[in-house]
Amino acid sequence: MSPSMTSGIDGSSVTESPDVRHLLSKFGDAIRSVDSDAAGEPIVFIDPARNVEILKYLRDSRGYDMLKDVTGVDYGGGRPIQVLYQVWSTRGSETLRVKAEVPLDWPRLKSAYEVWRASNWLEREVYDMFGVTFDGHPDLRRMLMPENYEEGYPLRKDFPLRGRFTRAEQTRRALSRDLEDIYSLDELAVAGETESVTALLRQTPGVRATSLGGEPDLPTKNMILNIGPQHPATHGVLRIVCEIDGETIVKCTPHIGYLHSGFEKLGEYRTWNQNIPLTDRMDYLAPMMYNIGYALAVEQLLGIEITPRCKVVRVICSELNRILSHLIWVGTTAIDIGAFTPFLYTFQERERIYNLHEAYAGARMTTSVSRVGGMMADVPPGWLDGVREFVDTFLKTLDETDRLLTQNSIWIGRTQGVGAMSAKDALNNGLCGPNLRASGIAYDVRKDKPYLDYETYDFDVPVGEYGDVYDRYLCRMEEMRQSIYILRQALDRVPDGPINVDDPRVILPPKSEVMNSIDGMISHFKLVMEGLKVPPGEVWYSTESSKGELGVYLVADGGPKPVRCRYRTPSFMNMSNLPALVEGQLIADVIAVNASIDIVLGEIDR
Repeated sequence: MSPSMTSGIDGSSVTESPDVRHLLSKFGDAIRSVDSDAAGEPIVFIDPARNVEILKYLRDSRGYDMLKDVTGVDYGGGRPIQVLYQVWSTRGSETLRVKAEVPLDWPRLKSAYEVWRASNWLEREVYDMFGVTFDGHPDLRRMLMPENYEEGYPLRKDFPLRGRFTRAEQTRRALSRDLEDIYSLDELAVAGETESVTALLRQTPGVRATSLGGEPDLPTKNMILNIGPQHPATHGVLRIVCEIDGETIVKCTPHIGYLHSGFEKLGEYRTWNQNIPLTDRMDYLAPMMYNIGYALAVEQLLGIEITPRCKVVRVICSELNRILSHLIWVGTTAIDIGAFTPFLYTFQERERIYNLHEAYAGARMTTSVSRVGGMMADVPPGWLDGVREFVDTFLKTLDETDRLLTQNSIWIGRTQGVGAMSAKDALNNGLCGPNLRASGIAYDVRKDKPYLDYETYDFDVPVGEYGDVYDRYLCRMEEMRQSIYILRQALDRVPDGPINVDDPRVILPPKSEVMNSIDGMISHFKLVMEGLKVPPGEVWYSTESSKGELGVYLVADGGPKPVRCRYRTPSFMNMSNLPALVEGQLIADVIAVNASIDIVLGEIDR
């Protein structure tokens, strides 16, 4: 039986893709159907029993060496759960989406961990949110929900928005939870509480009798050290459990989920524009980049082209936010490692960008600046002059920071050769953004899959050689200089004209028209009360945020709300690599390495 085929948006069959043709030829009936998304990118539905075989072929024979995302979609009504793999070829600059459908009563797949180690946390998240079991996964357990959570899988359609029990019931369950559910016996015993913990556990219902029989078999060498969850150097509510041999890290296990806000679940209950305020709560250190990334994904589904003025203003906002985020990173990382003065320099410049935020959006951090089809408003008078004044004076402060750190012997000693990762491992493990580029992979979405006309701007992509903390620092410092070059070009080309598309189905009419015209009032009322209607389809749209590649996966069914609203955030991917970066390093290096990957817990937990 030949697979069904759907034409792409340009009218051509997606089977014209060489990679799709090779899959059809190689795997025959294991390729169940092919389709395309709103951007014309191929979607290949496969036999779930052969997922690893097909994914390995794509990596080894077709050059898809990067796994960008693994996630799920539940359409409800008892239909199978779709598990998708978004893959990318760094050599051919091609993308492909592979989907496998698993039944609700037996949701199982083989783990892709042996193909890409980047699937580690991604598959754990799918297991946590959808209940899909990945056979062969090295550490399949809950991550955003509590490890002992038994009330279901939050991103399934049968799971209610408010959860399955009241807050009072949740409190009672937490208070009655067995001690062993919170800390493992091994962690408590190694921490030095041998006799008292053993006596307490003997009185605790549900503790395994075999674990307490006879003399406890306690390690005498290694120790468990908790860093966090409340610690100034974890950059948020993060718990890092380290097994240490003296000062050396033997094993590192990050625990996330303390800030789990349920943005993806909320996204299914909000209209398309109502989701924008959720996006700037993820990376609140560069909020406009997330506002804009989400809006671009919805606009791709709608098939609308934003105005030339809007494109340039979005580039300006994005590059200002890239500098803003890197300034915060340099200042706080310097404090983590022991240098205080750079913090004063970088936060002075950060304040100037926040003033520009406030002048435009009325808010400093939670900007909600974009709208589907444009922006919240055109830039106020004098705002572009303020941006130009910042551009003309910023490099002086950046050079001062450079002189304080780059050749500083203490800084070099604390950063060079620390937390290094090779290019091959960085690509396989899912590092992204400046962290990936510091390891020698020159992948930047602005260059490799341009959006907002970035292909028309002249700028370089900084690339490191050794992939250590020092190279990550150098890459971000140079990225700020490149952002200044982009801002200069953007300010010179800001065109006149409207900031928003002229489409009443998408953009609210002017206030004067609403107050003086019945048609304007009706259009305003319908768009606010009913929300804009997005045609059925899906898209996986990526932008280059300050921390790496932000992927927004949206599924629409023609209604005013998304069926699926997925955010593949860069900090989540980078944080998953912390164990590989610090094991074998010293305790002090954990702080430097964790700082160097530049995480924000709002987008990790989302």
